Amino acid sequence: MANFPHSYWLRSGVLSLLEKATGLVFALGTVMISSRGLSKADFAAWGLFILFTYFVEMGRSGLLQNGLMRFLAAAKGQDMAAEKVITAALWLNFAFSFVSNVVLISLVGWLSNVYQAPQLLEIIPVYVLINFILVWLSHCQFVQQANFEFRGVFLGAFCFRGALFFWVLACFIFHWPLVLNQMVWAQVLGAGVGAFACWHFARPFLPRFQIMKQLTSSRSDMRFQITQFFRFGKYVLGTNLSAMFYKNIDKLALGSLLGPGAFAIYDVASKITQMVEAPSFSIAAVVFPQSAQRVLTEGPAGIKRLYERSVGAILAIILPFLLLALVFAGPIVQLLAGSQYAESANVLRLTAFFGLFMPFAVQFGTILDSTGRPEVNFKYTLMTAVINLVLSYFFVKYYGLFGAAYATLMGYTISFVFMQRLLKRDFGIAWWCAFMFVPEFYRMIWKLFWEKVTKKPTFAP
Repeated sequence: MANFPHSYWLRSGVLSLLEKATGLVFALGTVMISSRGLSKADFAAWGLFILFTYFVEMGRSGLLQNGLMRFLAAAKGQDMAAEKVITAALWLNFAFSFVSNVVLISLVGWLSNVYQAPQLLEIIPVYVLINFILVWLSHCQFVQQANFEFRGVFLGAFCFRGALFFWVLACFIFHWPLVLNQMVWAQVLGAGVGAFACWHFARPFLPRFQIMKQLTSSRSDMRFQITQFFRFGKYVLGTNLSAMFYKNIDKLALGSLLGPGAFAIYDVASKITQMVEAPSFSIAAVVFPQSAQRVLTEGPAGIKRLYERSVGAILAIILPFLLLALVFAGPIVQLLAGSQYAESANVLRLTAFFGLFMPFAVQFGTILDSTGRPEVNFKYTLMTAVINLVLSYFFVKYYGLFGAAYATLMGYTISFVFMQRLLKRDFGIAWWCAFMFVPEFYRMIWKLFWEKVTKKPTFAP
């Protein structure tokens, strides 16, 4: 991509993509084993647990991740200012975990009744411990991303996401029964190991244990910094929660209207669809810190190039996966979940198209957040959530399982039109230009491959 060293995009992109890809591989591996080792009721309960707790994780990311990158970019070269930013982010992270734990414990009884999943009463309380461990793990990840370092981000996520997979794999190999309570305790272990591993790479960027000294010597500055974080992050928090809501309202509607059986069938298809969407979030993690700096130096023209090229790169990765999902939906579902979820294949042929809209929506949010307009991103995402909620209610009610997919596709289409109108007006971005950069991405990958084969550099340093 223009004006950036290819080594940055390649190294950071590969590590970020590996983080998301290994997480998805672990998730799909867990699905393959748990869908065969758990009853449909337990499988649906586990899917609901993952969904509800992922709301918490996305909320944390929205409140802190982008704000930390933006404020550290502004404090570049000012060590004391950077330390205050990092310290404020840590305390706000802890406060978020405390509040979200209170909300989860307060709602667990209601959720278990609405979704006919009494198993939630046993496993959600254990997440309270995971949530506090994730304070340190996520803090170290965010600080590294802000400093263009992705090794610890990958390793921390690998440990956290991998622990559950290796536990269910051990149960499969040794013919142990799968127990939901044991599965969530495997996550506790993964979070602890991942936090330690991530801290190892984050140490060069963290304040030298001067948190209490900073708080006592400059409480007004710390309060101001935390307030700044919250003012910026509350919109990204709302955006992430709204995005999670509109991406999962189809499953939530199915679970509440048709029961855990329908949720389990649809959840299998959505897990596979996440493989198609993974590159969107991987490249967004790489684009945001560069976007936050480019807006200060190049203005709208630089943002336009960055958006069109990054979306084009994501589409280049997504299109082959989309084609595979459409042609081989039946065998893919059979391989991942078994014959008892055969109905998921036709659902997958619809949900796979969600991946076409995701690059445009994710990078839309990246551009608006990095240019200091998170409130606009929040409004558009909330609009999409409301549209999907209304459509899902009526479509699921009248068309059942497939109505959820039709509703989401229609909601994505409507949202896409409004988002692209804003980007065209404010940045001159044309959505169709992203497709023009798909061949450029393939050529870049071919040149990099040819360089490895011939040992001749194809890019200038």
